[in-house]
Amino acid sequence: MSSEVLQLAQARELAMDNKPGEMLPKVLDTAMALHRSSRSPSVELGRLCAKLFLDVASHEAVVSSEKPFLASQHLGELWKLCSSSTDHSTLRDGILGLSRCYDWLFDLVAKTSNKELWETLCQFRSFVLSKWKTVYPLTPSEDSLQDHSRSLGVKLATVKFISTLVIVHTPGNSGISIASVPENHPVITGKSQLESGAKKLLGFLLSYLSEEPMMVASLFIGVLNCLAFVMKRRPQATYHILGGLLRFNVDMKYQQNAESVLQYRLAKRFVERCYKVFVQFGLKSQLIKNSGNMAQYHAKLSKISQTLHIIGEETKAKGIMNFDPKQVERKMPSRERAKYVTALKASNQNSSSRNNSTQPRMSPDMQLLTELQKYTMSKNSSAGFFNTSPIAFDSTYASVYSLMNSKHSEIDVSKLSPAVMAKLCTECLYQTDTNKMISGLSIVASRYTDLMNKASQATDNKKRPLEADTVQQPSKKREVVKQPEDEELSEDEDKQEFTLGAPAPMSEEEKKQHFIRIVGHIMAVKDSEEEPGASNEVPVNMLHKVRLLDWNNKTSWLTLLTRLASRGVSHNEEMSNTARQAIYDYFIEDFGNRVAVVIEWLSEEWYYESLNNEKGETPVYDQWSLKILDALIPFLEVSHRRLFIRLVSELPRLSQEHVDKIRSLCLDPLRGSLGFQSLKFMVMFRPPVKPHIAKLLTSMKEQDESVREQCEAVLAKFY
Repeated sequence: MSSEVLQLAQARELAMDNKPGEMLPKVLDTAMALHRSSRSPSVELGRLCAKLFLDVASHEAVVSSEKPFLASQHLGELWKLCSSSTDHSTLRDGILGLSRCYDWLFDLVAKTSNKELWETLCQFRSFVLSKWKTVYPLTPSEDSLQDHSRSLGVKLATVKFISTLVIVHTPGNSGISIASVPENHPVITGKSQLESGAKKLLGFLLSYLSEEPMMVASLFIGVLNCLAFVMKRRPQATYHILGGLLRFNVDMKYQQNAESVLQYRLAKRFVERCYKVFVQFGLKSQLIKNSGNMAQYHAKLSKISQTLHIIGEETKAKGIMNFDPKQVERKMPSRERAKYVTALKASNQNSSSRNNSTQPRMSPDMQLLTELQKYTMSKNSSAGFFNTSPIAFDSTYASVYSLMNSKHSEIDVSKLSPAVMAKLCTECLYQTDTNKMISGLSIVASRYTDLMNKASQATDNKKRPLEADTVQQPSKKREVVKQPEDEELSEDEDKQEFTLGAPAPMSEEEKKQHFIRIVGHIMAVKDSEEEPGASNEVPVNMLHKVRLLDWNNKTSWLTLLTRLASRGVSHNEEMSNTARQAIYDYFIEDFGNRVAVVIEWLSEEWYYESLNNEKGETPVYDQWSLKILDALIPFLEVSHRRLFIRLVSELPRLSQEHVDKIRSLCLDPLRGSLGFQSLKFMVMFRPPVKPHIAKLLTSMKEQDESVREQCEAVLAKFY
């Protein structure tokens, strides 16, 4: 080790012990500058630079707001260092450092449009992912099965990085996510590709658990721990993760040749314990719920967790050393081993030839979809639609809804199977840009209006409208020969000849029934996502697959219901109360964790009523907020102090009737402290309700001698 590197190492140790927040960034600057200026930097210097980068990104003493800028300043040099180094420690710490700061750098690019930083991130990301499942930077051994447990440090760092990509490149409520990046961002392009890539990376981690034949305990445990973080930060991925977890069979993993029976037994025991902890974490945090479509996973995983717990207790009672080696040993049979190694080599050597091989004959659906894809790509335009004319060429549905070209494409999509057609339509609705959808519907509406006006004019003039042309000959209009009896056509017959017509209006009862179904559907899917394999299988009802683009934002359903209740169907009290009752029932089921839900809902009700009532009266808000208090107060305990104080402090309006509801709490010998604490809090931080509280305190001290002293103490101190 050179004197300069030795001095830097000593400076790092000194900085870690004395003012690391100030000193570590300076030591990192010096080390990176030395590495940059060196023609042939030593391995020790590279290790130190990677270690310092990780220290700065991870140390709590370094100011959080400065970390993104420090990381962006040195990311280019770290990328050069990792891409050219074959040192295991350097690459491990470099990937860990990148994983630690990737979300900050992604957010920095989203806000500053730093193209150079984004390109470096993409290069670094591609480099790390390309080494997944390899022994890089080590040299592969002759026995490929032994490589599964080599270079574990780099592999574990890569697993951590993959989980970070899954979290950042998928939308969500917590932390930095792709949802904050606008569609037209000048640097971060292809949001849908990034998101689909993140889902594939999650699939890589899950498939590793089920497909890896050897018992590699460190990697299995690392993957399970990272999946727990993914599930917590992105709950919408829970279905996918749980499905992959159920395919993970610890008993089917083989013992490595260089591993003793005791090592294999310990490794298996550690993985089983990690599996059990993962399931218990999901159950306790309510990520694995015993309701809806997740109930099946809840039952299976609960049973597995219980079984693993019993196995662990039996092992503990017997002692880890007390076992029969012949029963525990599980090595891959030589025949299966040779077959696996041969297949692995063939897969690595022939990957390029497989890509160039003749494709299997496509099904009729696939052939038609391929032709449709070529056609739509050839008709692409900068405006988004090739045919934007507000006038239809004839009165057929094909002409009204066609946005591709002036003539029919000669592609009959009706030949597609119903399942493929449904999937094609729902996927288009799911991925289409909202502005583009509105633009297309506006064009269709203009054509529909034009045709209706023509039909109305023809009826007034007692003339027949031009007959609709057929799909095969849209440009040729048939010549109509008028007969004497044509003049006597009734208006109903005349309208029946026209292809398009307005749908029959729904009755009030039908509207109510449909609204109840809508509310029930929103409540049913608010926590759900597609189950594993849903992308390859068509659901019974494809409309159930359609979600809001930001549905994984867990407030989307609440926003929908509150807006429906307060604004959308406010003219119909019964329908509005249906939505309100759904929110109310949801809150009462678990009021300890859902107080934010009821505050957001009632705030929306109060705001809309106040906006539309000059006198400031809010009867709907008063009715439901009082109903909430009536249902909640009888079940409150002293342990709910923070919850109740938050509720009464954040409700937008409190009247005398609201304050009087707290009387029963104050008069309860076991819960009196909760009532008086909430009153004191409102006296100090909600001055408008002070007169209401004074009236309540005066009434209580005259009514009950047991609380006279407490009431007088509050009145004397604050009034």
